[in-house]
Amino acid sequence: MLLNIKPLLLYGLVTLSALTSCNNNDAAYTQRIMQIRAAKTYQFLDKNTTPLPASKLATFKGLPYFEPDKSFLAEAEFIPIQQAQLFGMPHTLNRTYNYSEAGTLAFELNGTKLMLTAFLREGMKGDTVELFVPFTDNTNGKETYGGGRYIDVVASLHPQKIMLDFNLAYNPYCAYNKAFSCPIVPKQNHIPVAVPAGEKYNYAEPR
Repeated sequence: MLLNIKPLLLYGLVTLSALTSCNNNDAAYTQRIMQIRAAKTYQFLDKNTTPLPASKLATFKGLPYFEPDKSFLAEAEFIPIQQAQLFGMPHTLNRTYNYSEAGTLAFELNGTKLMLTAFLREGMKGDTVELFVPFTDNTNGKETYGGGRYIDVVASLHPQKIMLDFNLAYNPYCAYNKAFSCPIVPKQNHIPVAVPAGEKYNYAEPR
């Protein structure tokens, strides 16, 4: 069986500085999102990096997405957790892998105040790290994958404001291939509203 390995093209990574240059121009922001999505399409088409089984790769025509919408680009207040302990995060295929809680992200989406926990994968160190932000919302099982979606954010582990872009929310690889083992979204990371942004899911296609 395979793990839900990180894509070679880091399409889900967001930094505050990377987005600032786009914030003043909706067209530039939309273009950037579309470029990221195009890069992911090429990754899925490449037999060396695709998560798709051979039977699905032959008919793959691209992933479904919501239209880019800057109202789902949220400025979050990141509060790190000091000396967080490792814990076993359940994955699909009855597996468990070690993560730690990196901190909390407090933000607002369309007038609703929300909070998510960001996690660190075991062994991730350095001044700048990749925060793993899994979440579920009220679109799951309807327009988006029932198991939830993920966002990856590059940040340092000190209090700061972070841009959390739900237009970059992506499905786990197990949504496309049941041979992959993927993190199960912790219950605390449910957003009690619909987040129609980022990657959709086509339930008509079997894994």
